[in-house]
Amino acid sequence: MTARALAATRPLVGTVLPFALPIGLSAFLLFSVQPLIGRLVLPIFGGAPAVWATMLFFFQATLLVGYLYGHLSVTRLGPAGPIVHLILASLGLLALIVAPSEIAALRDEAAAPVLDLIRILFLIIGLPAFVLTTTTPLVSGWFEVARARHEADPYWLYALSNGGSLLALIAYPLVIEPRLGLGDQRAIWAIGYALLVVALTVAAMRVMPLLRGRAAATSRDAVPAAATSRDVLAARIGWRRRARWVLLAAVPSGLLSAVTTFVATDLMSAPLLWVIPLAIYLVSFVIAFSPRGGALIRMAMTAAPAMLTLLWVPYGSAGGWPVLAIVAMEFTAFGIVATALHGRLALDRPHPSQLTEFYLVMSAGGALASAFVALVAPLVFPGVWEYPILLVAGLVALALVAPTPVIAPRGPGRGLDFRPFFAGVQGRFLPYLGAAALLSVALVLSGALAGEAAARWLLVGGLILLVGARPWFLAIATAFVLALATFVLQPSVDFRARSFFGVTEVLPSPDGKLTLLMNGTTVHGSQSTDPAKRRDALSYYVSNGPVGDLFQIVATRSEGRSSAVAVAGLGGGAIAAYIDPKMTMTFFEIDPVVIAVATDGRYFTYIDDAPVAPVVVEGDARLSLVDVPDASYDLLLMDAFNSDSPPVHLFTAEAIADELRVTREDGLLAFHISNRYYDLAPPIAAAVTAAGLTVLEKSHDPGPVPEPGETPSRWLAASSDPDTLAALEAAGWRPTTAADRPFTDDYADLLRYLLIGN
Repeated sequence: MTARALAATRPLVGTVLPFALPIGLSAFLLFSVQPLIGRLVLPIFGGAPAVWATMLFFFQATLLVGYLYGHLSVTRLGPAGPIVHLILASLGLLALIVAPSEIAALRDEAAAPVLDLIRILFLIIGLPAFVLTTTTPLVSGWFEVARARHEADPYWLYALSNGGSLLALIAYPLVIEPRLGLGDQRAIWAIGYALLVVALTVAAMRVMPLLRGRAAATSRDAVPAAATSRDVLAARIGWRRRARWVLLAAVPSGLLSAVTTFVATDLMSAPLLWVIPLAIYLVSFVIAFSPRGGALIRMAMTAAPAMLTLLWVPYGSAGGWPVLAIVAMEFTAFGIVATALHGRLALDRPHPSQLTEFYLVMSAGGALASAFVALVAPLVFPGVWEYPILLVAGLVALALVAPTPVIAPRGPGRGLDFRPFFAGVQGRFLPYLGAAALLSVALVLSGALAGEAAARWLLVGGLILLVGARPWFLAIATAFVLALATFVLQPSVDFRARSFFGVTEVLPSPDGKLTLLMNGTTVHGSQSTDPAKRRDALSYYVSNGPVGDLFQIVATRSEGRSSAVAVAGLGGGAIAAYIDPKMTMTFFEIDPVVIAVATDGRYFTYIDDAPVAPVVVEGDARLSLVDVPDASYDLLLMDAFNSDSPPVHLFTAEAIADELRVTREDGLLAFHISNRYYDLAPPIAAAVTAAGLTVLEKSHDPGPVPEPGETPSRWLAASSDPDTLAALEAAGWRPTTAADRPFTDDYADLLRYLLIGN
């Protein structure tokens, strides 16, 4: 580069860097604080997947308010805008300093979980999050003023913003969380926010003289405001165009929450996976607003109908598919659809003078869709119905923006013309055929149980795509099929209800011998329909398994006196089958729907049949145990699971210390660690061993011909009493390997214990 060329680039670099730096930094901070705050609030809400959907809504709503403020600041405040913003940013720093450090103390058990979570989020991160969300539109508006002497498109800053967000999401699980505790994370994040305030100050100082000059020039301009080029451009943006922006922004945002909820509820409830769809969502924005994203957008538009079809194909038979294959397909298809819709949105962006309004309308679409998934759907729908609704909405959005294939007219007298329905079939059908082939191979290799159901759904999806050249026909046909899948073809249930903690169903087993309690695809309890066997504990709690051993030891050691047992997690109440006349039992259950089902004799009778009625305490087990006196229980069973998402806050060193506090000196503390995706034994054993107890493990395998309702299970038991430990060893319990460090409230690297092979 010549000296003259280098000198020519310096003004542009000096113009870009002061504005690009705060945009990139604020995006990184915003999307690194979301998983951090999630780690802080998950424990006090039972680890429910709805926590993430509610958090997405909170940040989307904050984004909407921030974009509105940014739009008004750029268009109304003039030279005063940067000063006002620096004051707000400084107040955000002050809010971080005075924010509560004990998050659990903020929980109000009497309040609705969704509203209580939003209140807590506002208290601990509200104002700083607001400042972060304003940065991209506001500083982009400042840059639009500063770029007057340079032809630089400000929309690339939006790609930069999403790139910074994506970097944060990748860094958090791979770099930040494994190395830093939550306390250190909060402290370092606060330092990063302080650096952002400095970067905003530099940008504000650069733009304020230009804003004052523009204001002075405007005051001298005799041309009426209505005749300015800005207002002429604004007049060209009609409400129909704005409505299209809302829809194109809303569908990917809604699918972000809905796909995450669908995966967590019906396929694989693993909090680690919550970050992946959000990262994919951000990648789609980076592609859409990148100057070089055009080719990828065109490819995504071609494949989008096939991908939307693939997203609904597992809806009718989610539990039978190979988990990793279907999760990979869901995330890939979501990414392509989001890229297509965001790409069309980016191609329709207005003149840079309307930049802040464009961002505001986009954020309104995102916030509306997020509110639909997080707030409206759980209250209105008994199942995850928002998922198929959003998939149809995606096809509607494509119908609005995708051109209809042009077909040459046929001559008269040649019969019905079906060509318009088959036009462009290769682009639609080949991506679908390739994905369907891969899924079929995964089905065969995994031995999954979907079988004929999977083939039927794949065939139906393929047939609709074959004749789906007309976008509106494709949307209507898909809506019809999904209505059948949702309201007609679902298996009959005796009970279905939805709460903040998921969808709970009671239904008969296929052979009619059992009543099953389901959360998503996970069985949480079962009971025999044979009156002679209805007091038999089934599933994970069979008498010839580890739970039977534990109660036999308690009964032997407490002969002649009463015993007390507590259980974290109610399910269908099967453990109540072990109650004898000299035993008291207390269940701790966080989900009121589960309590209603387990205590209703129309569904399960374990509670009603118990010789001594157990006590059921509604609330998170850890929070409830705080009020329990020391040495209250002979046996404490930690059996609290939300689908297959481990409630880590019940397994930390601090939690186990409190669990041991309420357990008698010669008593037993047991953990149910059956899990499809995580090996929980090492970190729990590390915490128990550090507390001075010995921990043993036992797995139960029903064998090749299990009794009806008998399922495999894996348990840990801990005690410091030699006689109790000897009894466990005599029953087949064996030592387990402890990790080098336990989970703590400040540090829990769950990714380390992920079972990759599943």
